[in-house]
Amino acid sequence: MNTPVDPLDSLALGIAGLADAYRQQHLSPVETVGSLLDRIEADTRGVNAFCHIDRTGALAAAHASEQRHCAGQPLGPLDGVPVSIKDLSDVAGWPTRRGSLSTSPDPATQDAPAVALLRAAGAVIFGKTTTTEFGWTIASENPYSGLTRNPHDTSRTAGGSSSGAAAQIAMGWGRLALGSDAGGSVRIPASFCGVVGFKPTFGAIPLAPQSAFGEFAHLGPITRNVDDCIAAMAVLSQADTRDPSSLFPRNLSSLALDAERPLRIGWSTRLAGAVPIDGAIADAFSGMLARLQAVGHNLEEVALEPGDAACHMWQVWCSRVFESFQFWPASRRAQLDPRLQQVYEAGAAQDGPTLAMSRQRLREFGTRLALAFSQIDVLLTPATPTVAPRNAGLTADGAMAGGNWFAANGFAWPFNLGQQPALSLPLGRDPEGLPFGLQVAGRRYQDHQVLAFGRQLERLIGAAA
Repeated sequence: MNTPVDPLDSLALGIAGLADAYRQQHLSPVETVGSLLDRIEADTRGVNAFCHIDRTGALAAAHASEQRHCAGQPLGPLDGVPVSIKDLSDVAGWPTRRGSLSTSPDPATQDAPAVALLRAAGAVIFGKTTTTEFGWTIASENPYSGLTRNPHDTSRTAGGSSSGAAAQIAMGWGRLALGSDAGGSVRIPASFCGVVGFKPTFGAIPLAPQSAFGEFAHLGPITRNVDDCIAAMAVLSQADTRDPSSLFPRNLSSLALDAERPLRIGWSTRLAGAVPIDGAIADAFSGMLARLQAVGHNLEEVALEPGDAACHMWQVWCSRVFESFQFWPASRRAQLDPRLQQVYEAGAAQDGPTLAMSRQRLREFGTRLALAFSQIDVLLTPATPTVAPRNAGLTADGAMAGGNWFAANGFAWPFNLGQQPALSLPLGRDPEGLPFGLQVAGRRYQDHQVLAFGRQLERLIGAAA
């Protein structure tokens, strides 16, 4: 006899669990999506993770999924799984506001490539999550939909720029959120919110059209565990001719490391940032290294001599903000957040030699990073040096917590520079109960290795909890 699953409990199921419950008809996608939407509407904490919800469209998609499951013809493991989309990607029929008052409310005419992949796999796309304005910062506010709060402490930031994506997963609503990451925008909010965030190899998830942040920008999933991230990547990591960088062979089917040689594991507690690591994070990271050594792994410290690379990254970032808006009329730029306007002006004021020097220094740092990975397979770091800061806003120069946010979060952006896969997964909590993450970075195109090792680490962390 089939035992129905309480739809209120269905939100606790992982992607594999949902697929199994649908297959056995213990649970309906309509019940799951309806329960999810009810939970979001009933939120009294003011997390503010969404800027657009489509109840009618989501329930219609869930009904179609239910019919496929009843016929024994699901489209795959994501069929009937609720998925949110960061409001930097187009969803046909919905506006793409990019967290800005300067954008059009008109609906997009077609799905972005990654959204099309999710829809073709039967995922129920139910809403758009908040983003910082045009994804420019790692705070969690924007002029269009306001402040997104951290579910663990609503006086603190959820991180950015995939603010709502991480917050909604941390709230226990959807199982999968599509975010984007050009300098840490998936992994930083994942760390602050205590969830899993994966930035795959550049181009692994097709992204078109490219923004001014082109070679830094990656799409990536945010989930509650690594297995769900793996399931998401099996659908999302596909080639699309609209994104030439996506046209390379995938290796995600090989997720077992047992047959491979032992991994060469490096670690670092300072990559390219100037902010000291919180004591609780340092202790948890040291404990993680000790547990890895105890189960037979060899580890070596990696020193990269970052110098002032974070300052040069900020110079390049300002130039890309300038590039993004330089052809806009002044009246439209005036609708941007004043702090973003100041970053635009900083980019406009750069001269050619200054920008050339910053680009040169970043190439040198990238060479040192590549050299380090010639000696190791994966690199372990804290995902962030601190827990989520309070919602104190940003400084005039676009910094967070009083300084250049690349320097304040130096563990994330180097792997955008290297276009490498990097995974953030929950490592622990500080004495106030605020979460923080562990980052696993790998060599370009070795996404399967990073995910497989991340799954091992997740189990090791869970066993020690």
